[in-house]
Amino acid sequence: MNTKYTENTLHSMIRSHEYIVIIDIEHTCTEDGSIPPDEREIIEIGAVLVETKSLAVIDEYSSLIRPVRHPKVSDFCTQLTGIKQLELDNAEPFPHVFKRFVNWLSARSNTLIATWGAYDLVQINIDCAFHDLDEFSPTTALNLKVAFKHAHNLKKPVGLKKALEISLQPFSGNHHRGLNDAKNTAKLLPFIFPKLTTLN
Repeated sequence: MNTKYTENTLHSMIRSHEYIVIIDIEHTCTEDGSIPPDEREIIEIGAVLVETKSLAVIDEYSSLIRPVRHPKVSDFCTQLTGIKQLELDNAEPFPHVFKRFVNWLSARSNTLIATWGAYDLVQINIDCAFHDLDEFSPTTALNLKVAFKHAHNLKKPVGLKKALEISLQPFSGNHHRGLNDAKNTAKLLPFIFPKLTTLN
């Protein structure tokens, strides 16, 4: 779906859903690019469930995932995310974790899937394809990074930390951890939909 990021379209979209699910993933990475983009694997899924009427977080999901294509995580990836090899060795592989995640998602209907940027959904489907799982293709997906750009009339999209700085919001927890990034992204919803509380 090609979302038009106008104020009216965004408010119509959010008013037509009871919940927003903000997803953030972390994946295997190397400083030297020795893992090609199409061989990256998710090592963490974090998500928060937000009630659209209040923009309050009412539930959360978090799980580490053991990579199998390149099972040894790089020192660069550990330094970036803080996720250690032993933690991943003790985690379940993607199919098991993703099944639980989809079950968590489906526990509530009328949800709008949202991410900060477009890549999270791309990476999820790289993993789905590798493990012969059905494509993850939500009917409506909202790129909050682009929505924030339009809401603030910025020349180009900015990173999560910069968006929080613009909104005078503190960053909580460790950056590049799925659940922390999802929670911090949720802080920006009132600054993307500033008139929402008066419209409900």
